Amino acid sequence: MCSFVLLLLLPREMEVTPFAPLQYEANFPFTLELYKETIDDFVTHIKEERGFGETSSGNNLLSEVERFFNRSLKVILPAFLLSMIVGTFLGTVQVYFRAHKRGKIMSFISWVFASIPDFFLFIAIQYMLIIFMRHGLPQFSLFGHDEWYSFIIPLISVMIYPVIHMAKFTVVSMENEMGQDYVRTVFSKGLTKFDAMKHMIWNCFSPIMNQSQMVMLYILSSLPIIERISSYNGAGYQLLVAILGNEDVRALSFMLPFLFLMFLVVLVTQFLRYWLVPKEVVGK
Repeated sequence: MCSFVLLLLLPREMEVTPFAPLQYEANFPFTLELYKETIDDFVTHIKEERGFGETSSGNNLLSEVERFFNRSLKVILPAFLLSMIVGTFLGTVQVYFRAHKRGKIMSFISWVFASIPDFFLFIAIQYMLIIFMRHGLPQFSLFGHDEWYSFIIPLISVMIYPVIHMAKFTVVSMENEMGQDYVRTVFSKGLTKFDAMKHMIWNCFSPIMNQSQMVMLYILSSLPIIERISSYNGAGYQLLVAILGNEDVRALSFMLPFLFLMFLVVLVTQFLRYWLVPKEVVGK
């Protein structure tokens, strides 16, 4: 949080200087004195308001943050859970069929999607839906947040890359287990490949859970851009607007819930690892 505040308070207001008729020079001056003045103004505001204060319309800023953040949670929480579950499942399926043609096809598809930026995928999804609507698909809104389904397209867009990440990590983790003694024992007793993979996925549970922090980071870092280009007016959208508008206090108030969410993911992950995973597996 301290790092974000120091980065946020960097002087970034544009200074325009006329040097000829209808000719201007714009630059972004930076000095330590100006940086210190910005920090002092920020601290003074927090002390005087005893918090973040109010918006320009007179509403409590924290109430506004709560309203927009609850809207963004409709995207964040399903995207996180689906990324962890679907990504792990796809990785397991890819390992199961790795010697078959379908496994190689899945690997190629994962490589393709991992190479495409998520905002481009969002635009591609919208364009595809527009084409389908022209050929008989029922009309519905592709932008905004007013409809009950408005969160679905942003949800799909922010979870594509985390799903691919989890699938690739699951594949690597399970392939590392292939040469373990217990896997050879399973096959020597005449059990099936499915039986061996049940043990493998359980032993990979701890490193897979550790990736939950990276998955949440992917989602939160993509959210402001996706919300902005989809006109989904959530906390990510408002955070981007506040940063671009040099509203430091407002930007920090929208950033804090995201930082707390990351911290909560770390706590829950550690709890699940030490509560559900056997200690001998954690020790590995």
